[in-house]
Amino acid sequence: MIACSSLLEARQEKATRRRAERLLQTEIDFISNPAFKTLDVEGEFEIFSECNAASWEGNNNSPSLKNPRQLPAHLARLCEGDVLAADEEQALFRRMNFLKYKANVLRSQLNPETCSDQELDTIELFLDEALRARNQIFRSNMRLVVSIIKKCVTPHVTFDDLLSDGIWTLMKAVDKFDYDRGFRFSTYAYRAITNYAYRKIADQRKERSRYLQAKQEQPLEEVSEEKRPEMDEQTWLELSELLDQKIENLDQREQLIVRARYALGRSSKVQTFQKLADQLGVSKERVRQLEQRAVAKLRAMSEETRLDQIHELVG
Repeated sequence: MIACSSLLEARQEKATRRRAERLLQTEIDFISNPAFKTLDVEGEFEIFSECNAASWEGNNNSPSLKNPRQLPAHLARLCEGDVLAADEEQALFRRMNFLKYKANVLRSQLNPETCSDQELDTIELFLDEALRARNQIFRSNMRLVVSIIKKCVTPHVTFDDLLSDGIWTLMKAVDKFDYDRGFRFSTYAYRAITNYAYRKIADQRKERSRYLQAKQEQPLEEVSEEKRPEMDEQTWLELSELLDQKIENLDQREQLIVRARYALGRSSKVQTFQKLADQLGVSKERVRQLEQRAVAKLRAMSEETRLDQIHELVG
């Protein structure tokens, strides 16, 4: 019995030590505030109690929770959070950052060899409560993301592409916002999301411009590397036309690379990786990676449609 008890204690100590080591390796990102260091017990209690349970879950009877019109159901659900009043917003940001600060202070005092489960429970509780506050802020600002993204959609940048970036930017903005500067989070988030969306649109335009320029210059390029399989001219033309139809499923850069590397059409030459890298403004290795990705997609399509000739060409 004594040996069994000692074994259990050893296992428990090992589990506690591993748990402490995981906490020590966890990044705690927060915006500090000088007031956190001077709070007394009463001040800490005020922060812990200033956001009641109702504010976490939202009021389901609130008119502000009605689904925004002209949005799919899954997006409407993302926008169901109550819009926060200024004092509610400040309280949530203060609570979130203070809890992270407090968890970080306690974590800095941890010794994995001697700490107790109770100490670890306290730190994890603070982090869990901070995450709840963060999630509430995030849900309350999702409508802002959707409203911005809807205005930024272009024929070449879809709503879904911008939405995923907008959500990611909102998450980063929540972590980086300093509530003590006196302005609303929506102002800060609006600028961050809008700037990110405009940068993505600008990058897409540059990429499209490079693609169109490279496509126009492609027939004029002097190339030397051969990669045409051994087959008669008529068979090659038929096969290249068939492959040309399939590569419409690839993105623009992949289409350009496949056409250049496999000499689609009536050209008997292919372009080198370096030549394509210069045209697209990327590295030679990046062109190689893009070709491999495109070829993998074409292989999958050839298997699905049993186009053995395509599989042989790109295999």
